[in-house]
Amino acid sequence: MVLHAPFTLRIATAIASLLLLVPLPARPAGVSAATEECLGCHEEVTPGIVGDWRASRHAKATPAEALRKPALERRFSAPAAPPGLEEMVVGCAECHTRNPDKHPDSFDHNGHRVHIVVSPEDCAGCHPVEREQYAANLMANAHGNLQDNPVYRSLADAVNGIQRLEGSTLAHAAPDALTDADSCFSCHGTKVAVSGHAARDTAMGEMTFPVLSGWPNQGVGRINPDGSEGACTACHARHQFSIEVARKPKTCSQCHKGPDVPAYAVYIVSKHGNIYESRESAWDFSAVPWQPGTHFTAPTCAACHVSLLAAGGEVIA
Repeated sequence: MVLHAPFTLRIATAIASLLLLVPLPARPAGVSAATEECLGCHEEVTPGIVGDWRASRHAKATPAEALRKPALERRFSAPAAPPGLEEMVVGCAECHTRNPDKHPDSFDHNGHRVHIVVSPEDCAGCHPVEREQYAANLMANAHGNLQDNPVYRSLADAVNGIQRLEGSTLAHAAPDALTDADSCFSCHGTKVAVSGHAARDTAMGEMTFPVLSGWPNQGVGRINPDGSEGACTACHARHQFSIEVARKPKTCSQCHKGPDVPAYAVYIVSKHGNIYESRESAWDFSAVPWQPGTHFTAPTCAACHVSLLAAGGEVIA
């Protein structure tokens, strides 16, 4: 059968019209061109990470929108947005390409200088007050508090070291570094450093990446390649960075649960813990500021240790 030109044109027009009705993948408003490039590949190779990010507040609000909130309701403590990012949501590129010259783990990746380990210094572009507070607390110094304290170091060596019988004597060898990293330093934080570079086969072809010792790790006192201490992601888990997750006691329990640090075990069998477990589904863990009696009715770990509490528009803690 021979199709005449007018008929062929009508078919092509009909197909084009149908294609216009097919919904395209949604993109959050205000996504930077660099982050768009990241998403173009990572929606395929790391869909879980992208899914978490899409569900995050970072993907849904710009610094300019945050700054328009009343002071007590802001989740943004910088006086102004980082230059050029006022109307951009916080995406892959805004975190993983920030301060590249300060990061020994920066590497060339599809035309961008990217680093794997996002540090508190990077987060400080939008959250400087939180960064300063965290740097002053015990957790940011947790790596050195263990590694440099002879009492704690001896305890770690005794628990993780290898014991063997030599004749009639019990000998004790120092623990393997990986054993330390998988136990004590899993919470206290490892020292992350660049030990070289290696080529790897990926879905996008062969690529070269830095080889990081002490990684992956989200310990509270992690020593980052840029020299900063701490990991915001210990409590605000990647890549949703949820304030709800950070406020729930089960997040604290990741580290404060064993026989040496039984705070969670004590809390969860207390009257406060009982009320929390019975009533948590009715509480609002995302509200800022957090108001006792309105958003929750019994203390959690976070309510006492790390939260801004307010009532009647006034800060109470």
